[in-house]
Amino acid sequence: MNLLQIFFIVSALVIFIFAFDIAKRQKFNALHFIVFLLIWVALFIFTFFPNILNIFGWFFWLQRWADLLVYTSIIFLLYFTLLLLSKVERNREDITMLIREMAIQNSSRKSIWNEICFLVRVYNEDKVLSDTINKILERSDLDLLVVNDWSTDNSRKILESYNDKIILLNHSKNRGWWRALETWFEYIRRYSENKYIVTFDSDWQHDMADLNSFLDVLKNNKKVDVVLGSRFITKTNTNVGLLRKIVLKLGILFTFFISNIKLTDAHNWYRVFRREIINQLRLTIDDMWYASELIDIIRDKKIKFMEVPVNIKYTDYSMSKWQKSSNAINIALRIIWSKFFK
Repeated sequence: MNLLQIFFIVSALVIFIFAFDIAKRQKFNALHFIVFLLIWVALFIFTFFPNILNIFGWFFWLQRWADLLVYTSIIFLLYFTLLLLSKVERNREDITMLIREMAIQNSSRKSIWNEICFLVRVYNEDKVLSDTINKILERSDLDLLVVNDWSTDNSRKILESYNDKIILLNHSKNRGWWRALETWFEYIRRYSENKYIVTFDSDWQHDMADLNSFLDVLKNNKKVDVVLGSRFITKTNTNVGLLRKIVLKLGILFTFFISNIKLTDAHNWYRVFRREIINQLRLTIDDMWYASELIDIIRDKKIKFMEVPVNIKYTDYSMSKWQKSSNAINIALRIIWSKFFK
């Protein structure tokens, strides 16, 4: 018996023990069982009947039987890598669900009833946070629901000073805009009696005066359930730079190509929803392309929407917190991956 045969025997034993352990914990599905069975059978045959390798090599037009082992190993390695990535993704989702449930259960209030509910996500915004909250609270017909996304500056302390005026949800780990949005939505499904739900930036890029345009559309068009803000539907007082404008325009074309829905501004955070439509908006993506998933849900469920012009004010502070324009390529690739391979 040569070293290669010994290696095959040891590998087969390891795989058998591993498979038996998984099966014992009842975490084996049919596909995994077939893959492990094929590996185990192949190792057994190649160990005791090594000449069969030459037949297989000839069948696949390989000059050396060893090449077949190399290519097969690469295929199985890729399979198990994808399996591991899938497991990591599921673990991320489980952690997020736990963080969300803790935030909701520990919320400062369990009922909200004003006509409007503002959703604001906060992550290290202590420089502008007080001004933003004060300006939002100038309206008396709204509730302010804030997700503190594990800020490391004084944001949480500032938010707690408004404890009697806002509803505060604290994430115990930073999860990003995408998961803050689903945390809000889940809280609203359980406790909200509001009519309109508004997503709003915490760095005061948005203009409160534009809110009336959103509400006018919803009150005068009963079939419209979602109103999306747009920087480009008409000329607005938005001071977006040329490079960023080009990236945003390309994002509009990409959204039309991927999601087959025509928008004039595909990634604007300023939106207003009817309360009842929130029950249909369940986000599952745990990353930056959540906005694409939201658009897909609107399309798939045939939710009626309209766009209204909004004024976005970009300051040195807000621009410093933006993602790099080059990251748009990464987001686009991950959207494609999500649509075609998940």
